[in-house]
Amino acid sequence: MKISKKARAAAVAAVAIPALVLCTASSCGNGTSNGQQQENKQQGQDTTSLEQSQPIPHFDYSQIRQTIIDAETIAANGTQTTSFFFQMGLANPVFSCPSIGMPVANTAQLSNPDQVVTQDSQGNGITGSAVIGQQDPDGVYAPAASSGTYVICVNGSGAKYLMYWEGDVLTAAAGAEWNAATHQVSVTGAPTAAIHTVPTPKP
Repeated sequence: MKISKKARAAAVAAVAIPALVLCTASSCGNGTSNGQQQENKQQGQDTTSLEQSQPIPHFDYSQIRQTIIDAETIAANGTQTTSFFFQMGLANPVFSCPSIGMPVANTAQLSNPDQVVTQDSQGNGITGSAVIGQQDPDGVYAPAASSGTYVICVNGSGAKYLMYWEGDVLTAAAGAEWNAATHQVSVTGAPTAAIHTVPTPKP
Protein backbone atom coordinates (compact mmCIF):
# COMPACT_ATOMS: atom_id res chain seq x y z
CA MET A 1 0.00 0.00 0.00
CA LYS A 2 1.36 3.37 -0.96
CA ILE A 3 1.51 6.05 1.74
CA SER A 4 0.88 9.60 0.71
CA LYS A 5 3.42 12.28 1.43
CA LYS A 6 0.92 13.95 3.74
CA ALA A 7 0.40 10.77 5.81
CA ARG A 8 4.15 10.12 5.89
CA ALA A 9 4.79 13.64 7.17
CA ALA A 10 2.17 13.17 9.89
CA ALA A 11 3.79 9.89 10.98
CA VAL A 12 7.22 11.51 11.17
CA ALA A 13 5.77 14.35 13.22
CA ALA A 14 4.11 11.87 15.58
CA VAL A 15 7.50 10.24 16.27
CA ALA A 16 9.39 13.51 16.51
CA ILE A 17 7.06 15.10 19.09
CA PRO A 18 7.64 12.44 21.81
CA ALA A 19 11.36 12.60 21.09
CA LEU A 20 11.21 16.36 21.58
CA VAL A 21 9.27 15.89 24.84
CA LEU A 22 11.84 13.36 26.07
CA CYS A 23 14.64 15.67 25.18
CA THR A 24 12.91 18.50 26.97
CA ALA A 25 12.42 16.28 30.03
CA SER A 26 16.10 15.41 29.94
CA SER A 27 16.95 19.06 29.67
CA CYS A 28 14.65 19.75 32.60
CA GLY A 29 16.57 17.14 34.55
CA ASN A 30 19.81 18.94 33.88
CA GLY A 31 18.10 22.17 34.75
CA THR A 32 17.00 20.73 38.08
CA SER A 33 20.53 19.57 38.79
CA ASN A 34 21.91 22.98 37.91
CA GLY A 35 19.24 24.61 40.03
CA GLN A 36 20.23 22.46 43.00
CA GLN A 37 23.85 23.40 42.49
CA GLN A 38 22.91 27.06 42.36
CA GLU A 39 20.87 26.73 45.54
CA ASN A 40 23.75 24.99 47.33
CA LYS A 41 26.12 27.69 46.16
CA GLN A 42 23.76 30.40 47.40
CA GLN A 43 23.42 28.70 50.76
CA GLY A 44 27.19 28.47 51.01
CA GLN A 45 27.48 32.18 50.32
CA ASP A 46 24.81 32.92 52.93
CA THR A 47 26.63 30.83 55.53
CA THR A 48 29.94 32.52 54.77
CA SER A 49 28.32 35.96 55.04
CA LEU A 50 26.68 35.11 58.36
CA GLU A 51 29.90 33.62 59.77
CA GLN A 52 31.70 36.84 58.88
CA SER A 53 29.05 39.20 60.27
CA GLN A 54 27.86 36.98 63.14
CA PRO A 55 30.61 34.45 63.91
CA ILE A 56 29.92 31.54 66.27
CA PRO A 57 30.97 32.77 69.73
CA HIS A 58 34.02 31.38 71.49
CA PHE A 59 34.13 31.06 75.27
CA ASP A 60 37.20 30.49 77.42
CA TYR A 61 34.89 29.22 80.17
CA SER A 62 31.45 27.58 80.05
CA GLN A 63 29.33 27.53 83.21
CA ILE A 64 26.93 24.92 81.82
CA ARG A 65 29.89 22.61 81.15
CA GLN A 66 31.30 23.22 84.62
CA THR A 67 27.92 22.53 86.27
CA ILE A 68 27.80 19.11 84.60
CA ILE A 69 31.40 18.44 85.71
CA ASP A 70 30.51 19.39 89.30
CA ALA A 71 27.37 17.23 89.26
CA GLU A 72 29.27 14.20 87.98
CA THR A 73 32.05 14.78 90.50
CA ILE A 74 29.56 14.88 93.38
CA ALA A 75 27.92 11.68 92.16
CA ALA A 76 31.20 9.83 91.55
CA ASN A 77 33.01 10.94 94.72
CA GLY A 78 30.25 9.97 97.14
CA THR A 79 29.85 13.50 98.46
CA GLN A 80 27.77 13.91 101.61
CA THR A 81 24.21 14.87 100.65
CA THR A 82 20.69 14.95 102.12
CA SER A 83 17.81 13.14 100.42
CA PHE A 84 14.05 13.52 100.75
CA PHE A 85 11.60 10.89 99.52
CA PHE A 86 8.28 12.21 98.24
CA GLN A 87 4.97 10.50 97.51
CA MET A 88 2.60 12.04 94.99
CA GLY A 89 -0.42 13.51 96.74
CA LEU A 90 1.32 14.01 100.10
CA ALA A 91 2.50 17.44 101.20
CA ASN A 92 5.36 16.13 103.32
CA PRO A 93 8.10 13.64 102.42
CA VAL A 94 7.63 10.10 103.68
CA PHE A 95 11.32 9.80 104.55
CA SER A 96 14.54 11.78 104.62
CA CYS A 97 18.14 10.93 105.45
CA PRO A 98 21.73 12.15 105.26
CA SER A 99 23.01 10.43 102.13
CA ILE A 100 26.04 9.75 99.99
CA GLY A 101 26.30 11.00 96.41
CA MET A 102 23.32 11.43 94.13
CA PRO A 103 20.26 9.17 93.69
CA VAL A 104 20.74 6.41 91.13
CA ALA A 105 17.96 5.26 88.81
CA ASN A 106 17.41 1.52 89.11
CA THR A 107 17.57 1.29 85.32
CA ALA A 108 21.29 2.22 85.41
CA GLN A 109 23.53 -0.72 84.55
CA LEU A 110 27.18 -1.62 84.89
CA SER A 111 27.18 -3.67 81.70
CA ASN A 112 25.76 -3.28 78.21
CA PRO A 113 22.07 -4.28 78.38
CA ASP A 114 22.19 -5.60 74.79
CA GLN A 115 24.14 -8.33 73.07
CA VAL A 116 24.67 -9.15 69.40
CA VAL A 117 23.69 -12.72 68.46
CA THR A 118 25.12 -14.39 65.34
CA GLN A 119 23.87 -17.95 65.95
CA ASP A 120 20.76 -19.66 67.26
CA SER A 121 20.37 -21.68 70.47
CA GLN A 122 21.65 -24.78 68.65
CA GLY A 123 24.87 -23.08 67.64
CA ASN A 124 23.84 -22.64 64.01
CA GLY A 125 24.80 -19.46 62.27
CA ILE A 126 22.04 -17.05 61.32
CA THR A 127 21.79 -14.68 58.41
CA GLY A 128 23.01 -11.31 59.54
CA SER A 129 22.81 -10.70 63.28
CA ALA A 130 20.28 -9.83 65.94
CA VAL A 131 20.39 -7.64 69.04
CA ILE A 132 18.70 -9.11 72.12
CA GLY A 133 18.62 -8.31 75.82
CA GLN A 134 21.45 -9.36 78.11
CA GLN A 135 21.32 -10.24 81.79
CA ASP A 136 22.88 -8.03 84.42
CA PRO A 137 25.70 -9.55 86.49
CA ASP A 138 23.10 -10.46 89.16
CA GLY A 139 21.28 -12.68 86.66
CA VAL A 140 18.21 -10.54 86.00
CA TYR A 141 17.18 -8.12 83.27
CA ALA A 142 16.87 -4.43 84.07
CA PRO A 143 13.47 -2.84 83.49
CA ALA A 144 13.08 -0.84 80.31
CA ALA A 145 11.42 1.97 82.26
CA SER A 146 11.00 2.57 85.97
CA SER A 147 10.67 5.35 88.54
CA GLY A 148 12.75 3.36 91.04
CA THR A 149 15.68 5.13 92.69
CA TYR A 150 18.54 3.89 94.89
CA VAL A 151 19.90 6.11 97.67
CA ILE A 152 22.73 5.30 100.07
CA CYS A 153 21.61 6.72 103.43
CA VAL A 154 23.71 7.24 106.56
CA ASN A 155 22.28 6.65 110.05
CA GLY A 156 23.14 8.48 113.27
CA SER A 157 26.15 6.27 113.99
CA GLY A 158 27.57 6.74 110.49
CA ALA A 159 26.56 3.32 109.12
CA LYS A 160 25.48 3.32 105.49
CA TYR A 161 22.38 1.55 104.20
CA LEU A 162 20.54 1.36 100.89
CA MET A 163 17.07 2.86 100.44
CA TYR A 164 14.99 2.09 97.36
CA TRP A 165 12.09 4.36 96.42
CA GLU A 166 9.71 4.50 93.46
CA GLY A 167 8.59 8.07 94.06
CA ASP A 168 10.31 11.41 93.57
CA VAL A 169 13.59 12.06 95.37
CA LEU A 170 15.15 15.45 96.09
CA THR A 171 18.81 15.43 97.08
CA ALA A 172 20.80 18.44 98.26
CA ALA A 173 24.60 18.53 98.38
CA ALA A 174 24.43 20.20 101.77
CA GLY A 175 22.90 19.75 105.20
CA ALA A 176 19.15 20.18 104.82
CA GLU A 177 15.85 19.55 106.59
CA TRP A 178 12.15 19.57 105.80
CA ASN A 179 10.30 22.71 106.83
CA ALA A 180 6.77 21.54 107.72
CA ALA A 181 5.49 25.11 107.91
CA THR A 182 6.50 26.08 104.37
CA HIS A 183 6.40 22.51 102.96
CA GLN A 184 9.83 23.04 101.47
CA VAL A 185 13.32 21.69 101.92
CA SER A 186 15.48 24.13 103.88
CA VAL A 187 19.25 24.00 103.42
CA THR A 188 20.66 24.26 106.94
CA GLY A 189 24.31 23.33 106.53
CA ALA A 190 27.32 24.34 104.51
CA PRO A 191 27.76 22.95 100.98
CA THR A 192 29.48 19.57 101.00
CA ALA A 193 31.12 19.96 97.60
CA ALA A 194 32.95 22.75 95.82
CA ILE A 195 30.87 24.38 93.11
CA HIS A 196 32.84 26.17 90.44
CA THR A 197 31.68 29.35 88.73
CA VAL A 198 33.14 31.78 86.25
CA PRO A 199 36.57 32.81 87.58
CA THR A 200 36.72 36.36 88.90
CA PRO A 201 38.73 38.48 86.46
CA LYS A 202 42.05 39.63 87.80
CA PRO A 203 42.29 43.42 88.29
